[in-house]
Amino acid sequence: MTSLENKFIDAINKHRHVLLLVLLFALGAAIRWAGRYFVSEDMTYCLMPWFEKIKAAGGLPALSSQVGDYGILYQTLISIMTYLPIQSVVQYKLLSSLFDIPLALVAAAIYRDVRLSDMAATPETRSRVRMQSWLVAAVVWLLPTVMLNSSYWGQCDSMYATCCLATLYLMRRNSFVGAFVMLGLAFACKLQTVFILPIIIVYYLVKKRFSLMWILLSVAVMWLSGIVAFAYGRNLLAPILIYTGQVGHYQEMYMSFPSLWMLVGNDYWSMRWFAILLTVAVLAVGLWYCLNHKNNVLSNERFYAVAAWFMWTMLLLLPSMHDRYAYLLDLLLVLLACWDRRFVKYAVITVLTSLYYYGIYLFGDRGNGHVLAAIIYLVTYLHFTWKLVRQVECDTAQ
Repeated sequence: MTSLENKFIDAINKHRHVLLLVLLFALGAAIRWAGRYFVSEDMTYCLMPWFEKIKAAGGLPALSSQVGDYGILYQTLISIMTYLPIQSVVQYKLLSSLFDIPLALVAAAIYRDVRLSDMAATPETRSRVRMQSWLVAAVVWLLPTVMLNSSYWGQCDSMYATCCLATLYLMRRNSFVGAFVMLGLAFACKLQTVFILPIIIVYYLVKKRFSLMWILLSVAVMWLSGIVAFAYGRNLLAPILIYTGQVGHYQEMYMSFPSLWMLVGNDYWSMRWFAILLTVAVLAVGLWYCLNHKNNVLSNERFYAVAAWFMWTMLLLLPSMHDRYAYLLDLLLVLLACWDRRFVKYAVITVLTSLYYYGIYLFGDRGNGHVLAAIIYLVTYLHFTWKLVRQVECDTAQ
């Protein structure tokens, strides 16, 4: 072996961690680029027609009226995109994929925050945790559902998920101005932000560290997301009216999602209030439990586990849940698995379940495994609940 080869191998060994990260992020970018021309049904019947309608109306002037059923912020981004000489399908994919980057970075920040609060923060510890956090970012960047959502489906779930994770991260660090700004941005992106409201209520009641008046900041941020549209004459209440119009839009008990109701039936009009009230009852029991164990239930990483439980409860029991709604839950469980291997089984099952339904929608049905998937999903949720309660009870006993 020549001296040059020796130096080359030594350099690889010395920088192997950085080289691995560069390779992983490059592979994630390449996978996303490979899916740039894939046209999903949402692209065919929703996103691309919206683009053409906005473009025909002159771009930004189209903001004077609603096009599609997404929020004004997303319509504003589409309006800006219409001025670029790039195919609409590619622009959608690029927009969503770009938001996968801050999503991965926020995930890394959460991991770093949790791990460093668990141990003495020596320089060596900080260096090791910093490297591990970059690996966590790579895991999120390469998560199959994240890549398919942005680069094949062309959906924007990474936008609201980034803001939701940032909200939880900042709230746990008691940075409430930033937390409620991010909450407002999350709502400006998607109504599914409601999935993190229960943990915010729990934090408010247990920790008593912020006033509900901070919600006004979120409302203001959400309203300001439509400022360009208001300049073109849009109704000042449009950011809220869009979401009130979405409620009840999907009149199915379940939609390509392993909901509890897949085991019961799909009679929406007969069962919807039963499902909603049952969800409220289970959430109320969860809140009561948290208040009874306030000294342990939000300690360190358990904050994110409790957030995942409330989110999972809503997904499992509410009507009209469908495939992409578990996007944020999957991310939370993957993060939990990164610092506690006891959560690996839950993360694997939920991500694979989501991947199964993503594949059905994007690439075609492969059989009648929906009921089995629903049973597995329900059993996994119940086991997760049991384990979480056991952890809290053990800590309380000590």
